[in-house]
Amino acid sequence: MSSLIAWLFFFYNFERLSPSIDLTGIAYLFVPIVAILIIIVPLGRRAPLLGVLLVSLVSFLALKILGSQEWASPLPLTIIEMGVIGVTVALARQVGSGLEEFEQVVAHITIGQSGRFSESFSSGQIEMYRELKRARHYERPVTMMAVGMSEGSIQVALDRMVQETQRAMMKQYVLSTIASTLCDELEDYNLITRHNDHFLVLLPEVKGDDVEAFVEQLQRAMQEQLGVNLQIGLASFPDDAVTFDGLVATAINRMGKKKFVELMGQILHFQEQGGSPE
Repeated sequence: MSSLIAWLFFFYNFERLSPSIDLTGIAYLFVPIVAILIIIVPLGRRAPLLGVLLVSLVSFLALKILGSQEWASPLPLTIIEMGVIGVTVALARQVGSGLEEFEQVVAHITIGQSGRFSESFSSGQIEMYRELKRARHYERPVTMMAVGMSEGSIQVALDRMVQETQRAMMKQYVLSTIASTLCDELEDYNLITRHNDHFLVLLPEVKGDDVEAFVEQLQRAMQEQLGVNLQIGLASFPDDAVTFDGLVATAINRMGKKKFVELMGQILHFQEQGGSPE
């Protein structure tokens, strides 16, 4: 980015090198526009460099032809302008490639592998509800498990803005890791969905008491891998609730969502005071 900025600064002061250099207004307008388009338009970042350069030069020459007065500039100056466009395209492509790599890294951190196997709650609840109807019809047990994380276990020591950004990215990374662990540990017939900042897992043919061993294993794995404490709530049909909404609400309440909201309020309060929660 610094190289591109320095080059554009040099370009806009280029005429000071010699009184005979008189670049056209089209060049001064076209060069920054093509740089911005290459950086922000995905196609400009991914297309072959030679193709982008060719399109840029042809577009520039077409604009000069349309502006007949501008076309009257000497041929050497036109060649210089085309050279400037070529350098600008190359530098803008470097900036665009770096930006795309950064976006990929952020996507990997914030999304990770969770999209591979966990649905959103809005799309997955239909299948969950169908499974609950089956359990109710055949009088079989089913357990709803809500899985989240303790915000207090994510500690960062940066300035407030950077801290908030890193906290959000770390949260998404941890959720991705939790989803990966759930997928590895649970059978294919278990239903995993993501609901806001936690997961809802439906475990057919499982009573609440039977899942305690898995809960301990999951909590231990997350503590060892990331140092994060999980908050897990369980609700069983028909012992705790007989409706789908009842199972979801009970599991989330037992997961400690109220305590989670209170803790986040305390963290923000201490940050505003310039301190840190004990």
